[in-house]
Amino acid sequence: MKKLSVGTMAAIGMAIASPASAAQFGFTFDTNERLFGGAVTGSGVFTTSDTAMTIAGRTAFAITSITGMVNGNAIAAPTGSYGNYFTTGPAFLDGSGVIFNDTSGGRIDFFFQDSVSRYRVNTFSPGSSSFVSASSARVAAPVPEITTWAMMLAGFGIVGASLRRRTRRMVPAV
Repeated sequence: MKKLSVGTMAAIGMAIASPASAAQFGFTFDTNERLFGGAVTGSGVFTTSDTAMTIAGRTAFAITSITGMVNGNAIAAPTGSYGNYFTTGPAFLDGSGVIFNDTSGGRIDFFFQDSVSRYRVNTFSPGSSSFVSASSARVAAPVPEITTWAMMLAGFGIVGASLRRRTRRMVPAV
């Protein structure tokens, strides 16, 4: 029974200490051809789920949050499922792209327009539309928090103590 409880405690400790594996991708875009209205510039971070799926033959991850700036205004996007995907391949956004707001109340549509093989950003209030040069790169994983390290060390201590206790048992003389 003691073996079971020590093993269970170690498994629970390791499960609690394991970090979330959602990925983060930094993005930037800048107008290179205005269709109408003013130029648009933006940058930020997409946070994605850790569950890969295949969409149109590409590996895709659901975007769960967006942070950053567009034309000097902070992105004000709720967390949750956008129904939009960050994809691998020649374009990092699918045709539906992402739709979010900024703190001025303006709506921004950022997507890859397949018909011309270019990224495009549409803004509303004020209205503009531009083809943009866009790039994306994975953001380096953060260093684990101190509590994560403490939980991991406690788990190793529990496992070590249970192994030490097992080897100290005395064998009766025959």
